[in-house]
Amino acid sequence: MNELLISGFVLGLTSNLHCIGMCGPIALAIPVNRTNNWTILAGVLSYNFGRILTYTTLGAFIGAIGFSIELVGVMQWISIIAGIGLILYAWRKWLTIKTPFSIGVAGLNGFISKNIGKIIASNSAYKLVILGLLNGLLPCGMVYIALMNALLGGNPLNSSLAMAFFGLGTLPALLFVGFYGNQISISLRQRISKFVPYLLTLVGLLMLLRGLNLNIPMISPGVKVKKAIEQSKPSVEVKCCYKPTK
Repeated sequence: MNELLISGFVLGLTSNLHCIGMCGPIALAIPVNRTNNWTILAGVLSYNFGRILTYTTLGAFIGAIGFSIELVGVMQWISIIAGIGLILYAWRKWLTIKTPFSIGVAGLNGFISKNIGKIIASNSAYKLVILGLLNGLLPCGMVYIALMNALLGGNPLNSSLAMAFFGLGTLPALLFVGFYGNQISISLRQRISKFVPYLLTLVGLLMLLRGLNLNIPMISPGVKVKKAIEQSKPSVEVKCCYKPTK
């Protein structure tokens, strides 16, 4: 469980540079009261509360799937696939192939972005939280990888906590953007983005190693799936008390 939470948090930290480049413009568009540092902090935290709440809810849903998958012994394969997927995502610029999935993601992104614009223009007292909730639904490769990691939790509670820790890991970047985003130039964002693929590849390799079940503490711990299955079976002994009569 601790390894799952650490993985989620590290994924979030790794996403910080990615968030500055991708989510920075959205964070800058949030109508935060900039009277002083306290009002800025309250507004940014309200927005990120909604975002992390969405991640946590998605984790609970994915955890329900993980609970059913765990007993058939494919959790290690999921970790391997997630690791490979993260590495491919890190170098996606060299794999520009349009698929029905990518087209659907673009459509979802446009729909959510349009509604974000409407909420920004509204007078709702809760619009910062609502904006955060919607932002958590925006298509993002890092969120998808974090959900794959959360799937390893095996139940809704563990998986939702993994996604909550992922959200907390992304918090430093978006807090920084909330206070100093206007000072981040486009050229600096481009320079920062050059380091992102290497960091994502490192995390992907760690997830891949964990799935390989190499019995290396903290990196690739051994997991006995058969034992988990046996523990899930009811341990009820039925003794026959019938004795044939002579």
